[in-house]
Amino acid sequence: MKIACVGASGYGNVGDDTYPLVFAQQLPEHELVFYNSDLPDRLPDDLGLLVIGGGGVLHNVGAEPEDAESPHFRCMKFYLDAAIARDIPWGFISCGFQFEGQRDAAYATALKPWVPYLQQAHFITLRSSSCVRIAREISGRDDAMCFPDAAYLYQPVLAAPTAAAHAVTLVPAGFVNPRNTLINHHLRQLASSGLSVTWLSMGAPVDDAPLLEHALRCFPDSHIIANPGPQAAFDCIAHSRFVITGRYHGMIFARTNRVPFITPVDVPYKLRVEELTADIATAAGHFDVLRRFTGA
Repeated sequence: MKIACVGASGYGNVGDDTYPLVFAQQLPEHELVFYNSDLPDRLPDDLGLLVIGGGGVLHNVGAEPEDAESPHFRCMKFYLDAAIARDIPWGFISCGFQFEGQRDAAYATALKPWVPYLQQAHFITLRSSSCVRIAREISGRDDAMCFPDAAYLYQPVLAAPTAAAHAVTLVPAGFVNPRNTLINHHLRQLASSGLSVTWLSMGAPVDDAPLLEHALRCFPDSHIIANPGPQAAFDCIAHSRFVITGRYHGMIFARTNRVPFITPVDVPYKLRVEELTADIATAAGHFDVLRRFTGA
């Protein structure tokens, strides 16, 4: 079967670029085509299934007014409307809601354009019970399912550790940045213990390049890893003794490798609602649901 997978891969964000690798691993018997906000002229004529996910693609950030359609939503709508018009199965796999700043309390307004699509979807698997609760409240349906994020299934063969051990790895985003007072305080403490520090970029270059440049100016003895890709980022975190991350997938890679980590207290919704006691192996449930629609 030919399956279209629509997410945010292809722009240099390591987390988003991990999902196509996981989908390809989990669905090897199918032909997968991956799309993002760069809309194609048309979708393949022989498409048999459409998947939105994985990642925090269920958002309407940037809409004016708030309950209007944002540019991102209109891109996702292009794919959903195409699936509906062709009468092929479609739905959401390993998705999460995403809100601007601390605006998640206004979810009913922010997610209004998504409601009719959540109501019509053939399948909905989300990555937190908080997201499932919101989906059920705004759609009126009770069959949305919750499993840990599909990226927990990404477990490549590890490269051998290098001589330059990554004692402490910082994944910049939000408050994890070289200008932050608390981060600077932690780095002074780590330096006094003789631990090496690595700044690992897991965001798109447009977001992370200025942070890495500033980190190198402020902490010239730090190791900088820019534009690593999923394998290199996974290896770096796996060989670290401790991780400080502002990025969701920095946490996922740390948990997968059982590396201790911390995040700032004030973090995006997806980090705040992550269920840290969940068995990450149950992330396979996303694909158990999906296989009901693939003929497997």
